[in-house]
Amino acid sequence: MNTFKRLFCIVLCSLLIISVSSVEKAHALTAGQGYVIINNESTNGDGLGYTGSFNINNKNYTLNKKLKHSAYKMDYVKPVNVAKYKNSKVRKNMMFKSFAIGDTKAFWVSNIETNTDYQINAELLYSGTKSNVWVYNDQITAADAQKLGQEFDAKIKPIVNTNFGPESDVDGNGKVNILCYDIQDGFNGSGGYVAGYFSPYDLFAQPDSNQMEVFYIDTYPAMGLGSTKDVTEAYSTLAHEFQHMVNFNRTAFIEGSSSQMDTWLDEGLAMAAEQMYTGTALTNRIDYYNYSDSITAGHSLLYWDDYGDVLANYSLSYLFAQYLKVQTGQGDKIFKEVLENPNNDYRAVEAVIQKYIGPSMTFGKFMTSFREALLLKQPTGLYGFKGDPAFNALTPKIYTGSGTDLHGGGALVKVANLPFTAPTDKDSNITYTVLGDTIDLTVNPVSDQNTVVTGKTAAAATVTVKKGSTQIGTAVADGTGNFSVPISKQSGGTVLSVYAVDAAGNSSNTVSITVKDTLPPAAPTVNPVGDTQTAVTGKAEAGSTVFVMSGTTVLGKAAAASTGAFSVNIPVQKAGTKLTIYAQDAAGFKSSSVTVTVVDKSAPVKPVLTTPLKEKQTVVIGKTEAGAKVVVKAGSTLLGQTYATTAGTFVIKMPFTLKAGTVVMIYASDKLGNTSSTSVTVIDKTPPAAPSVNTVRYWSTSVSGKAEVGATVYIYKGTALVGKAVADSYGNYKAAIKAQAAGSTLDVSAMDKAGNQSRPVLVKVY
Repeated sequence: MNTFKRLFCIVLCSLLIISVSSVEKAHALTAGQGYVIINNESTNGDGLGYTGSFNINNKNYTLNKKLKHSAYKMDYVKPVNVAKYKNSKVRKNMMFKSFAIGDTKAFWVSNIETNTDYQINAELLYSGTKSNVWVYNDQITAADAQKLGQEFDAKIKPIVNTNFGPESDVDGNGKVNILCYDIQDGFNGSGGYVAGYFSPYDLFAQPDSNQMEVFYIDTYPAMGLGSTKDVTEAYSTLAHEFQHMVNFNRTAFIEGSSSQMDTWLDEGLAMAAEQMYTGTALTNRIDYYNYSDSITAGHSLLYWDDYGDVLANYSLSYLFAQYLKVQTGQGDKIFKEVLENPNNDYRAVEAVIQKYIGPSMTFGKFMTSFREALLLKQPTGLYGFKGDPAFNALTPKIYTGSGTDLHGGGALVKVANLPFTAPTDKDSNITYTVLGDTIDLTVNPVSDQNTVVTGKTAAAATVTVKKGSTQIGTAVADGTGNFSVPISKQSGGTVLSVYAVDAAGNSSNTVSITVKDTLPPAAPTVNPVGDTQTAVTGKAEAGSTVFVMSGTTVLGKAAAASTGAFSVNIPVQKAGTKLTIYAQDAAGFKSSSVTVTVVDKSAPVKPVLTTPLKEKQTVVIGKTEAGAKVVVKAGSTLLGQTYATTAGTFVIKMPFTLKAGTVVMIYASDKLGNTSSTSVTVIDKTPPAAPSVNTVRYWSTSVSGKAEVGATVYIYKGTALVGKAVADSYGNYKAAIKAQAAGSTLDVSAMDKAGNQSRPVLVKVY
C-alpha cells in the first residue's frame, strides 16, 4: 500500500480549565507598544525562512480553553498516483451491479495506526436514490443507516453538488457507498481521531481497490463513545468527505490533472462544505485555533504537518477559506470558482484575489492580511471577517520566543516597542508588518432586560455595538473612558459585538458578549393537529427548543427558526389524544404549556357496493363506516341519501332508474365533515334487439343488415363462426363470409359492449 498522504500523530491534549471572569476583556497593548506580524510569504510550504534575530517582550498572552470532543476530529484523503493509474479508471460497463438490502459485500479498508489494508464484510442496510449505506458488525441499526442515507440523499449531496460540482460514477450505478465501521486510528478514549476518509484509489481498477465511490465513516468515537450511536454526528463528516470526492473528480477526471489539489486548500474547501451544510461556523476549529501552541509558534497554512499538530492545519485552512469568502464578497460560490481553476494550488486562490480584491495583490500579501485579520478582527475592511460575529471569538496568538525558521505560509505575532525596525539577518521571503497601538476595551455583562451596554475604554473613544452586521447603537466615552451605549432590549442568547476607535484612529479588538437570558419564553402558539399529521407546527421564541409530549412521553422536539416558526416531527396520533407543547430557551427557562387535542382528520372508509348497480335497479346497496352519512349523485343531481347502520351497511332508494353507462358518485362523510367517495358505473343488462339480415345468396361473400349501434354481429353455420362485424354509428353492418351452399341455414345474432346477446335470427341461403 502506498504511504498515506497524511499520517496522523494522534494528539493527546491535557486541557487547562480556567475560570472566566464575569467581565469579558480584549487584550490591549501598553503605551509605546505595537503588534508585529512576521510572515513567510513564500508559496512553497516545504521551504523554510529565518525570521532574523529580535528581542522579545516576555509577556504570555496564550489562552488555553476547554475544547469540545469534536475539536479533535480529523480525516484523510488516501493518496493515489493519478499519473500512474490514469489509464486504469474503473469502466462503468464492467462494474455495474445492483445490490439489495440485506446483501453483504467485502470491502477493503485501511488501518491508519498500522498503515495496512485489510478486508471487512458489511451488510447493506439502506439503499436510496443516491446512496447505499453499508454497516459492519451491526455497529449502527438499520433505522440509523436509513437516517444517514436519507440525510445524504436529500440535503448533503444537493448542497455539495450545487456549490462544488459533480462526483464521479465509476461503477455506473449513480450512487455513492457509505461504509460505517470503527476506523482503526489508535483512538484510546481521548485525543485525536479520524471521523472519516475518502480513498481515490477506489476509483481505479487496481488490487485492494473497491472499484466504486466509497466514504468510510467512523462509528467510534465519531458517533459516540458508548453503545448507543448518534449518526447525526456524522452528517458534517459526510459533507466534508463528499467535497473531497467531488474535488478529486474535478482535478483528476474532468481536468485530467496528474496531481491532486494541495491538502491545505482541499481541506479548506471541505470544511466550507461542512459550514454550508450546518449553516453555522465551525466553532470547534475556532476553539482549537485559540488553544494551539503550534499556531502561536508560527504553524504554516501551506505546510501540512502530518507528524506534528495537524489539527492546527485544519483550523488554519478553515479560517483561511472563510476569510477568502468574506473578502471576495462572492459568498459560497467563490469555492466552486477556486475548484474550477485548472491550478490545484495557491494560484487558484490568487486568481480570485486579483479578480475580486485587487489586481496587484499577491497570494503572499493576502496571507499576511489574513494573519492581521485573525489578530485585529476589524468589522470592516481587509483586516477582519466583515463583522461575522463567529470570528470575534478568535484570541491573539502572541509569540514570546526568539528568532526561528518559518515554513512558507507560516507566521508569528509578537509585541514590540515602537518604533520597530526589522532585523537585517532575516531571509528575503520574511516580511514584518507593524501595527499601531490597540486601545483597551472592557464590556460589562448585558441581560435581556438592559437597554444600555456599558464598560470602559480610552477617553473620548467612539464605541459601537453591533448585532451581526447591523449596528444597533453607538456612543462616545467620557473623559475617564466610561461609556453607555443605548440599545433596544435584546433576546437572551443574542451575541453582540463591541469595539472602540479613539480620536487618533486606533481601534480596540472586538469583544463578543452574549446577552444573558433572564426570562422564560412565551407559550408557543400551536396550529391544529390532525390524526393523520406527522408534525406539530406553530410559532415560538426564536432559537428556543419546542417539546411535544403525550403524557410523560416526549414525542419529538425541534428548534424554532429565526422567524419563530417550528415544526416538530411526531408519530401519527389517534384522534382525541391530548398533546402538551412547551418551549425551552438556551438558558433552560421553560414556557407555560399549551394543550391541544388531536382532531379527527381521517376520511371514512370508502363506500363500496355490495350489489352491482344495474340499469333497471332503483336501490343502491353498499357498506361504509358505521354512522357515516351516505349521499348518491349523478352529476349534480341528488339521487338519495341516508346514514349507514352500526354495521356500516346502507340502502338508498332512487326516484328513477338510470341508463347503462351512467356514472354515479357515492359519498360518505363523518360528523366532522371528513369525506371519502367512490365512483360506479351503471351496468348494462338489456340485450340488443335481434339484427335484421338482408337476403343471402349462394354466391354472396358477405352478410349485411342493421343492428344496435356498436354491437358486434356474429354469423354461425352450425357451431362454426363464419363471420362477424361491428355495427357502425348508423347501425349498419357488413360481415365478410365465404360463399355458402344454397339451402344452408345461418345463425345471426348481435352482442352489445356489455356482453348482452340478442336472440338469434335464422337466415336461409338462396
